[in-house]
Amino acid sequence: MPARPILAVIALAGLVLLAGCSQVSTRSIPKADIGSQKHIFVERRLADNYGVAEEIARQLRAMGYDVSSGALTMMPVGTELVVSYDDMWTWDFTTYMIEIDIQVRSARTDKIVAVGHYFGPHVLFGHAPPEMIHELLVKLFKRG
Repeated sequence: MPARPILAVIALAGLVLLAGCSQVSTRSIPKADIGSQKHIFVERRLADNYGVAEEIARQLRAMGYDVSSGALTMMPVGTELVVSYDDMWTWDFTTYMIEIDIQVRSARTDKIVAVGHYFGPHVLFGHAPPEMIHELLVKLFKRG
C-alpha cells in the first residue's frame, strides 16, 4: 500500500480523536482565594432535571466544604460563597452533558469572584457529569 493513503488514514484518525477532546478553563479575580472559604451554597436551577446541583454539592462536601443547596431563598445565614451553574445536555443515542459553566459569587456582595467552563463535545471521548464537575471544581477551588 502506498504511503500517501496510510498518512491520510492516520491524519483522519487524529482529527477524529481531537474532535472529542475536552476543554477546561477557570478564571478568578485577583487575590480571590475561594478555596479558603468554608460555607458554600449551591443554587439549584429550577429546570435541574439531572441532579447537577446535588452533584456539585456532593463533590464540594467530598472536598471538605460545608455545603447546602436549594432555591436561593433557602441560603443559610453565614454562607460565604454562592455557586450557580448552567449545564447543556444533548442527545446522540443517549443523553449526555456536553458543557457546564460554574459561577462562584460572594454571598455578601453578590459579585462574581470566579468562573469555570468545561466543554466535552463527544459522548465517546467525553466524561460522565460527575467527572466533568469534579475536574472543574478542583481547578476552581484550588487552595493556596
